Amino acid sequence: MTILTNTYSASSANAAYASSTQSSNGSHPTFSEEMYSDPEMRPYLEQYYEKAYAPMRERIAAMREDGYTPKTIQTEDGGIAQEISADQYEAMIPDFDKWLEGQKTIIPGIRDSVDIFREGAQRHVDYLEKNHPDSQSDVRAVFSNGDQILGYLYENGGMVTHDRGSHLRTYSDQADKLGLRGQARVDYIADAISRDYSSIDVSRYDDQNAPTRREFSERWYPDHDVDQSYQASLQEARSQLAAAEERYRQQQSNITEMHSYLLGLMEQEHFS
Repeated sequence: MTILTNTYSASSANAAYASSTQSSNGSHPTFSEEMYSDPEMRPYLEQYYEKAYAPMRERIAAMREDGYTPKTIQTEDGGIAQEISADQYEAMIPDFDKWLEGQKTIIPGIRDSVDIFREGAQRHVDYLEKNHPDSQSDVRAVFSNGDQILGYLYENGGMVTHDRGSHLRTYSDQADKLGLRGQARVDYIADAISRDYSSIDVSRYDDQNAPTRREFSERWYPDHDVDQSYQASLQEARSQLAAAEERYRQQQSNITEMHSYLLGLMEQEHFS
């Protein structure tokens, strides 16, 4: 596994290293992604690289000194796995130039994915907190036969069907072909089903009379505990957000640690 340290943005660089430190060669480059291609930064980065992989190299040396033989172990799911050998650990360590390339090409994507995950997790929590069981649902049409629900449409035109209403998805497919979205899609599907199936009751709703999530559940899914389901979803969403926040904090900690280490090397050289 390649150790990937976090790369930098110009804003974080300015915060950590607001002014350039003068050396005999002029100004040290700022901490940005370009530093991985800067010859002046290469000796500092190489020292950081050696520091980052030192624990792994020490582990490899200890395994070899002890004559450690990898074991076959059983995983929690009942599978079989083989422990990693010293040679396999060593093969995971990239040489310095490959590590530099990884910082330039891989790390930005990882950094962006952490940000996207965190923002998405926050949006999901915000959505659930706003859309609790007693808030208005997004249901805009319900298709039923007596007390049997066959399917329903959301405000955006999304369709949900049950086994007895699976044939109604034909109308959703037709709406797809026509490129219909939102209310136009809802109207098209509801009108078509009402026209073609006299035995199917079509209940329509708008922003004024749409049922709450609790009312919808009690009417069509009486065995469903809407409060328990909601609390479970909210708890899971908050757990995901906490995990995302922790990944973000770890990323920022890695950035700060690397900044401090590089800056320390630069200052040490400058004042020596």
